[in-house]
Amino acid sequence: MSGCEHLFWARAGKFCFWLLWIIEVPLAVWCCGAIWYPHWLGGEVVRGIAMAFFATAMLTILIASLKQHCWILAGLLLSAGVIVCWLTLLHPTGIFDCDPPFAKFPVAHFSADESEVTIENIRDFHYRSEKDYDIRYRTETYRFDEIKSMDYSITHWNGSEPFGHIMLVFNFNDGRHLVFSPEARMERGKLYEILPGIFRRYELIFIFATEQDAIKLRTHHRKYEQEEVLLYPTNTQPEVAAYLLKDFLRRSNRLAQCPEFYNGITYNCLSCMAPTAEKLGFDFCSTWRGIFNGYSDRTGYYTGWLKRSRPDESYADYRRRHTVNQYVENLEDPPDFSALIRPDDVRK
Repeated sequence: MSGCEHLFWARAGKFCFWLLWIIEVPLAVWCCGAIWYPHWLGGEVVRGIAMAFFATAMLTILIASLKQHCWILAGLLLSAGVIVCWLTLLHPTGIFDCDPPFAKFPVAHFSADESEVTIENIRDFHYRSEKDYDIRYRTETYRFDEIKSMDYSITHWNGSEPFGHIMLVFNFNDGRHLVFSPEARMERGKLYEILPGIFRRYELIFIFATEQDAIKLRTHHRKYEQEEVLLYPTNTQPEVAAYLLKDFLRRSNRLAQCPEFYNGITYNCLSCMAPTAEKLGFDFCSTWRGIFNGYSDRTGYYTGWLKRSRPDESYADYRRRHTVNQYVENLEDPPDFSALIRPDDVRK
């Protein structure tokens, strides 16, 4: 081998080493999160010891590898791979001490011809504050051919427009409104955090609720987070809305028997709707849209999916007019909440 060739391979080896080293530093940090957040390892003490041991071992390996012993880095990569495989193979149990708003799965009973459905455990809590409430559930029967429209709702926290929570509202001819809200099923006394959701800490629940529960909770009782609620009418045809509701109810029944993980990035409140939407050929919740779901109303406005009663209205004005808070946040117990949260031309 000539001197030039030797120099080339030496530099290539050095480049590969440092590239591998740079990749494995964040991978080691990710593995620490994978050990700490899932609660299947036990309590905080056990998880803390396991994470400290792993972090110390990884730091020692990374320092030792600075002498450019690539085989050491290969060992680190293998260890990280084991943790990744372990996390992938974890299965949700569905059994833990749930916060009361997430304790009961909705149960749907379809008629023989599937023309109607009776839903148990529709959440209708009466809130005095986010943590002080009367636990109430309803059982209601709905006919699918009585669906007249579907609304699309986004909640933003602390003015964070790129991110939000997505809900669908199914409106019936008899004046009833049924909210569909995919959420992370929370443990008692815990608040949702982004990082645990990435590491399979939370499980998914499909909540069906009244508007007085799902929307009023956000406009009246979570003010410390300054939640902004937007509610838009859509051009979804009634038969399409009926199909969506049927499929979400079927999936909700399955979730009670076969739990799934909630993931704030890959399987969140918008992207978990994809398996149903894709059956209809919809592609409104691809990966990047699922992550930045707060912008989904902008997409719906410009594609014509959101219904507009004023053709020349700008997106900013349209968005402002469909912000729910302005209509009800100063009213303690509105007598007709569902009518008040919609602009005048939508209520008609």
